Amino acid sequence: MFRYVAKRIGASLFTLWVIVTITFIIMHSIPGDPLTRDKQLPEAIRESIEEQYHLNDPLWKQYAYYFQGLAHGEMGPSMKYEGVTVNEIIAQGFPVSAQLGLAALLLMLLVGIPAGVISALRQNQWQDHAAMFFATLGVAIPNFVLATLLIYVFGVKLELLPTSRWVSWQSVILPAVALAMYPTAYIARLTRSSMVEVLGQDYIRAAWAKGLSRRTVLYKHALRNALVPIITYLGPLIAGLLTGSFVIEKIFAIPGLGQQFVLSISNRDYTTILGVTIFFAAFLIFMNLVVDLLYGVIDPRIHLEK
Repeated sequence: MFRYVAKRIGASLFTLWVIVTITFIIMHSIPGDPLTRDKQLPEAIRESIEEQYHLNDPLWKQYAYYFQGLAHGEMGPSMKYEGVTVNEIIAQGFPVSAQLGLAALLLMLLVGIPAGVISALRQNQWQDHAAMFFATLGVAIPNFVLATLLIYVFGVKLELLPTSRWVSWQSVILPAVALAMYPTAYIARLTRSSMVEVLGQDYIRAAWAKGLSRRTVLYKHALRNALVPIITYLGPLIAGLLTGSFVIEKIFAIPGLGQQFVLSISNRDYTTILGVTIFFAAFLIFMNLVVDLLYGVIDPRIHLEK
């Protein structure tokens, strides 16, 4: 296990380096710079700012400066907001995105997995048809359409819930529902198909033949093995949820990390783009490692070393 984790950490560091390098090259390949919008700046002030942020240095030197700071855990100052570092932007935006993501994750797990299990156990009955109908509906409706509909119904017409900003726990409900709808529907469908497949396996028939209780067969043997593809799907999904949804945060005006990423692109804020990209990539790689480790816990037949 230790050798496996050590290899994965080494591969993860190399992957992060590749992501940072490609992002750095692409950003500087696009015409313009963070000062392009400020066309009224006097030339002397422009040169002073470029010198401060090393924008007038050769590309390889800018690359070396950035990695020198990154090695010490510093992602540099924001090129848009004076006196604010990228570390501070991430520290302010990530908790908001994480709260929204955790609420959506809790909702999709509490609804998606039970719906899929019930659908599999009541195959071709009305419970199965009803669950799969709503699952198909959830997959088909884009989250920005659902978000707009929720705002109109519960915010404008009924005036039950706030439609924007991040002021109270009630502000979480509408964006969490909009964010969780598609993953919930997908998890329900994935759980159903996986459970149906597992219930037809020989070891499940053997468990029934041994006289084991229904709860033991369904939850200890069937559901446990059916969770493997669901865990695979949840790994990158959790990374995406906790680090911010660009669309949902923009629609509901939530000051999370997703909205900061969108703003940094429009502002050509090089350091913020790189910082948020590194943060998301590191989180995604970490979740993929957690998923691989969980395989061995859920299914003893999977040996990570092999």
